[in-house]
Amino acid sequence: MKEYGKRHLLEFIWVGISAILFSALWVGISLVLQYAIDNAIAGRVDKAVYLSTGFIAVFAVVYWLQASSLVKLNQKVIRELRENIVRKLLYKDAMSFYQYKETDYISLVQNDVKKIEDTYLNTFFSIICALAQLIFAIIVMTHYSWVFTIVMAGMTALMFVVPAVFSKKLSKSTEAVSKAQQLLTEGISEVVLGYEVTKSFQKEKYRIERFQTCNNLMQRSARKLELLKQANGGTSTVLAFFMQMVICILAGWFIYQGRLSYGSMVGVIQASGSITTPLFQMFALIPVLKSFKPIWDKIAEYTRCEVTTKDNKNLEVEWREITLKDVEFAYQNEEKKVLRDINLKIERGKKYLIIGESGGGKTTLINILCGKLLPDKGELMVDGINVIDNSQILQQLSSAVWQNVYLFNESIADNILMGDCKRENFDEIISQASLDEMIDEKGIEFVVGTNGDQLSGGQKQRIAIARALYAEKDLLVLDEGFSALNPEMSQTIERNLLKQKDKTIISISHHVSNEMMALYDEILEVKNGKVCKI
Repeated sequence: MKEYGKRHLLEFIWVGISAILFSALWVGISLVLQYAIDNAIAGRVDKAVYLSTGFIAVFAVVYWLQASSLVKLNQKVIRELRENIVRKLLYKDAMSFYQYKETDYISLVQNDVKKIEDTYLNTFFSIICALAQLIFAIIVMTHYSWVFTIVMAGMTALMFVVPAVFSKKLSKSTEAVSKAQQLLTEGISEVVLGYEVTKSFQKEKYRIERFQTCNNLMQRSARKLELLKQANGGTSTVLAFFMQMVICILAGWFIYQGRLSYGSMVGVIQASGSITTPLFQMFALIPVLKSFKPIWDKIAEYTRCEVTTKDNKNLEVEWREITLKDVEFAYQNEEKKVLRDINLKIERGKKYLIIGESGGGKTTLINILCGKLLPDKGELMVDGINVIDNSQILQQLSSAVWQNVYLFNESIADNILMGDCKRENFDEIISQASLDEMIDEKGIEFVVGTNGDQLSGGQKQRIAIARALYAEKDLLVLDEGFSALNPEMSQTIERNLLKQKDKTIISISHHVSNEMMALYDEILEVKNGKVCKI
């Protein structure tokens, strides 16, 4: 929170000042009560009424300023916190990203940030308010000296009366927030579940912009609801104070008639309550504030990364070969090496077919070639230069169709273009991916649903192939890229890809006919963590 405190220092100061001012007015009620009763006793009821009415108006204005400024600051900080987390998640490297489960990230942004939104700043400024109230109350008590018993009863129940005018508005705003939360959850899911696709095409900025749309909607909806809640609570508070003032004025009038005495006791009781209440509040709130430390630590741990502000345009790299030399790799917390003593050369323009048993390390191998994973040992080179410390080069060179295709809840066009508006060679790519018939039927602006749930597996896979082709990368990687297609369509698309002479293709497949195998330049078998040519 220190980061956001520095970023919005003036707003934090203003909310703090308004909280202190509100505390001063709250304690000042005792003085107003004293003055009002004294005037009523002296027969100057009109002055008592004018003073009370004026004070109530000032009290209501200050309360609203304090409450609304806190709501606005809280929503602004939470919006920036969510966006900061999402930005850091998308810029994490694959190795650190997969240290935690996808659901862990979703829970972090939804549940943990929600706890901060609901409680943290309210608690922080409540402590400031309680401390200021305690100081002001002690000062006022020295003015009164000692006072004794009086009982105020009867009207306190009015504190809980909710004006009917807020009922429907609160209901509608709650419904709007619920819908906004659904969209926000969907947006967060797109970020986390679509991380692989976003990283493969270096579309972090595009994905952040899409997330900001639903995040801003959430901010506006939540702000409206919270402002209504504060107005509702403020009305009840002002009403309760007004009733208390009426009782005090009436009591003063009765004293004037000789039926009561020591009207100043009312003020003393009010001041004494302003001492005990903030003490109890601070005892309760300080531990609550401290309890947020694990959440802040969790956010820092989950989002630890080096955020780059570089534009994600394709790097101009004229490469001839990618080489793996004596490469070894094991996943975190696993002793068994997935890959051992890998020596492999990928030449530009050639077509490679990788075969082997499931779990043999095929996907791990192409993840290293794409720069998603870094070897534990050995060298990863582009034209003889070790790029382990700059794996972004490999990410920029390659586009991929992964075994588990992810589509965003956007149109077919948006899933292919990923924020690019140029649409160069778009029709040709649609044809190469055999999407013509589907687009004629559904339309290019058809929204595919969450993770493409409005499409078949084969349709999703063809869109993923079109997306990879549209990226126009030198290296095309297919991890079971045709597995969801029928044999005829699979061979048609595969032939189209293999005919592209300037495209380097690395394809993993379990089911390839001898006829299709013959179209590849090299066939590599991954077995027991090693690679051999067939």
